[in-house]
Amino acid sequence: MDFKKIEEKWQKRWEESKIFFSDPDNREKFFITAAFPYLNGVLHAGHLRTFTIPEVVARYQRMRGKNVLWTFGYHVTGTPILGLAEQIKERKKEVIWAYTNLHKIPEEILLKLTTPEKIVEYFSKKAEEAFKKMGFSLDWRRKFTTNDEAFKKFIIWQFHKLKEKGYIVKGSHPVKYCPKCDNPVEDHDLLHGEGATLVEYILIKFRTEDDEVMPMATLRPETVFGVTNIWINPEKTYVRAKVNGETWILSKEAAEKLKYQGREVEILEEFKGEKLINKKVLNPVTNKEVPIFPAKFVKTNVGTGCVMSVPAHAPYDYIALKDLGLLDKIEMISLIEVKGYGKFPAKEIVEKMNIKSQEERDKLEEATKKVYKDEFHKGVLNENCQEYRGIPVREAKDKIIEDLINKGLAEVMYEFSEERVVCRCGSPCIIKVVKDQWFIKYSDKKWKELAHKCVDRMNFIPENLRRVFHEMIDWMKDKACVRRRGLGTEFPFEEGWIIESLSDSTIYPAYYTIAKYVNEYNIKPEQLTIKLFDYIFLGKGELEEVSEDSGLDKELIKKMREEFLYYYPVDWRCSAKDLIPNHLTFYIFNHVAIFPEELWPRGIVVNGYVTIEGKKLSKSKGPLLPVLEVAETFGADVGRFYITTCAELPQDADIKFSELEKTKRVLERLYNFTKEVINMKDSEEREIDRWLLSKLNRALKDYHKLMEEFELRKAGILLSHYLLDEYIHWYRRRGGNNKELLLNYCETLVKMFAPFTPHLAEELWELLGKKNFISLERIPEAKEELIDDEIEFIEDYLKKLIEDIREIIKITKTEPRRIYIYTAEPWKCQILKIINENKDKDAKEIIKMIMKDPEFRKFGKEVPKLVNHLIKLRALDIDEEEVLKKNKEFLEKEFNAEIIINGEDKANKKRVAIPFKPAIYLE
Repeated sequence: MDFKKIEEKWQKRWEESKIFFSDPDNREKFFITAAFPYLNGVLHAGHLRTFTIPEVVARYQRMRGKNVLWTFGYHVTGTPILGLAEQIKERKKEVIWAYTNLHKIPEEILLKLTTPEKIVEYFSKKAEEAFKKMGFSLDWRRKFTTNDEAFKKFIIWQFHKLKEKGYIVKGSHPVKYCPKCDNPVEDHDLLHGEGATLVEYILIKFRTEDDEVMPMATLRPETVFGVTNIWINPEKTYVRAKVNGETWILSKEAAEKLKYQGREVEILEEFKGEKLINKKVLNPVTNKEVPIFPAKFVKTNVGTGCVMSVPAHAPYDYIALKDLGLLDKIEMISLIEVKGYGKFPAKEIVEKMNIKSQEERDKLEEATKKVYKDEFHKGVLNENCQEYRGIPVREAKDKIIEDLINKGLAEVMYEFSEERVVCRCGSPCIIKVVKDQWFIKYSDKKWKELAHKCVDRMNFIPENLRRVFHEMIDWMKDKACVRRRGLGTEFPFEEGWIIESLSDSTIYPAYYTIAKYVNEYNIKPEQLTIKLFDYIFLGKGELEEVSEDSGLDKELIKKMREEFLYYYPVDWRCSAKDLIPNHLTFYIFNHVAIFPEELWPRGIVVNGYVTIEGKKLSKSKGPLLPVLEVAETFGADVGRFYITTCAELPQDADIKFSELEKTKRVLERLYNFTKEVINMKDSEEREIDRWLLSKLNRALKDYHKLMEEFELRKAGILLSHYLLDEYIHWYRRRGGNNKELLLNYCETLVKMFAPFTPHLAEELWELLGKKNFISLERIPEAKEELIDDEIEFIEDYLKKLIEDIREIIKITKTEPRRIYIYTAEPWKCQILKIINENKDKDAKEIIKMIMKDPEFRKFGKEVPKLVNHLIKLRALDIDEEEVLKKNKEFLEKEFNAEIIINGEDKANKKRVAIPFKPAIYLE
């Protein structure tokens, strides 16, 4: 079969018929969206997974009879596209190599992409080509880019709404910053460190013997009461510097960083850390002097290079003192009472994990995370913590920070959560406290409350995301929302600024609902006024006045309002997990800020990352695997079925080319099976038909549940392993050959495959003599009356019996002439009957009930064992001997041997038989 030819045929027919264009009608709507792609490269394997998941679900819901809105726009704002254009213009070798070899762009074309506009035009065409080649069922009337003038008007409206609520503010805040670009940067602007967050270190001002400040950088200021010594790296460079008028001792790197964080810094002297060893410093909180010890593990590029040691609660500190042989000279100070630990948690966990030295970094990291987590969530400060005694750690931490800062004993310094954060221009990024910068005030408490409320009522897949989003909302701080350069919307409240790229892509699904009108009616950007958007999205204003203000026809405005209300809210938003700490959280915040509660998002689905043959995907170094390459090499349906079923949704998916080939063979089997059924001759009905009908309807029931819950891997296994292979194989083995039934089975199976493999499904549907698109057909509901527990149980019993006999033949290396099968003694069958009559009772209760009968008591210890086994077996109360007699001929054919049921008791075997686990003897 020629996958490519089939795909081209149906893609052409879909495009001509426009069957995926969605307009409001009287059906139930289903609105699904995915985070749109950023166009600084071709769509790759990561996009393939993230976008094919909602594509399959969109097709499924359409085949459930819903009116599905599923469409795409393109993200192009920010600096990455600008930076790429400049790098191509400069003929940067590594960029030319990456885009010709990984993105598969011919060099003669690539070298012409020297402006952002050319890059956007080229990659948007490539993205659309990839979507179409993969058979995506999109409404293309609604596409746009974030740099379109019309869309910019929507963003300006959004920012006006945020400012009206007090969520757009001006002030001084720390931001990720590129010194070369002279701009704040966000995740989309980064080459390395995407997802890095700003970490707030507390600098506690210890004092040297010369009354100079030695700031200790810590994430756990509540442990300052237990400091026994200080760690300094003897081999690294430290400085004495004037910092806002005070003399500080700290690492050279820290001094440089503080220059950008609102401090005036003048370096007076440089020296090696060894100069500080064995000196003493004063703890400003306890007024105790503590010594300075050497530690090569201290990083001078993180914090201040001066680290306080709390060996009672920090595994690293405990093991370091042990390595130095100083544990006996140091008196550990217990600070936190926590359930499951004694006085010194660090000592306990180090000993429990058998950590011998500082070299065991992985184990120490694990121990540290465990202790810190338990102490933060379950710990309470003890009497050594002065006035904070009895306060839970999670509450005390912020109070201690506030008090230390108010007393002038501490300051704040910011670090990245990752060591390497690099702008797309190639420059290392810094954290800069920017003055007179515009921010979105995500720290606002009332706004956070609304976001929490939204999360409480949303659906999440997987469900544990609910907790993650609550944590993200709590953690969220003010975020810079403008920059000086790059593509994007001009900031409406001050000239010279452009709205940054993660702030203009939060509520754009609302724009999808009206984009077809903007595109098809050639609405001019100046007609898209704030009053118009207020009316469409918020129902504010009078239609007459809005029409006059925008110059648009009243009927058109009404239609736009009605369309928005028909499709909104979004039912599911789909993305990979890297967007949880930024875009997806902003998506919730911005929706609750602007829209009424009934229009808040309903659900978020998050999938894991993608690797290729075990290697991490990389746009610049490879591997990449463009989507177009998947379509060309393996076929769209193969790629779709494989990428959605190769891993559970939250897990990372590792693409293996050999597995893609296996998937191809699965689809070939579906094609061959369908043709085989079509070419069958009519045949009579048999009892096994009831079994196949039952399995099909049970599978339909399971399939619908799995698809509704985005369990696409399990649905794929149900289709390919069970429905296509195992059930059909057993049906035919049992003599099933009913053409009418198999045609019905085949039609249903093809419909179930259709969301995953639409081109092949359309082809098979046509082969089956159908005239309509299968994409618009209904996947049938399960018929409960056809699900037959008894016949399924009997067939499972026979399968298991055959397996057991084969296993005995294999072990004994026998070719039996006779096979004796013994069913259980009557008293054992009576116990099964009692169990089935008391399904609401547990094993203990049933055993107690049975043992009251003296007839059963004589079997003693056999009874409890049998009850426990039969409860797990969930056997039906049917005549096992009758089942065997009825299927005696089938079993004899299977083994080419005489089957004797409950004949002469050979080797006293009958005694070991239990209901539906017969004893077997080979002769």
